[in-house]
Amino acid sequence: MTQWSIRAATVQDAATLADLAAALNAHFGMENAATLNGASLAAVMQGDDPLVYGYLGESDGMPVAYALCQKFFDTDTGTMATWLLDLYVDPAHRSGGLGRQLLARVAADAARKGQRCIGLAVYTDNPARRLYDRIGAALPTDALVYELRDEKLDKLAREAQL
Repeated sequence: MTQWSIRAATVQDAATLADLAAALNAHFGMENAATLNGASLAAVMQGDDPLVYGYLGESDGMPVAYALCQKFFDTDTGTMATWLLDLYVDPAHRSGGLGRQLLARVAADAARKGQRCIGLAVYTDNPARRLYDRIGAALPTDALVYELRDEKLDKLAREAQL
């Protein structure tokens, strides 16, 4: 069994995180979708209380997994919360508990900050849904996650009367 460790990612890890995000996109057949790069990620990871933060899973000193998170204000509870942007484990390192441990680290840090919620969205065909079910993440029956992207966002923005 290969040993792995989990650590908080730093701004210096931004390029590595961007590479892992590209691997996640490729896994879902979206190789051309990603415009994320190390510089744009580093820009939002700056400071003592960054907007975006993450964790790296390493095996024998090499990055093989990551979780990327963003803080948000939960209007349901009136408190800060964590949004799990991405969770990815290299296929060669799956089914060994690394994904669960990454999520446990996210949960521990959220709890340490006094947060009571971690939100996430997942593609319906993502096998990680089994993990989310096992840890007790609820799938609301009365809520959906919508996205407004690219041309559709631009189209609506043109309607604004500024």
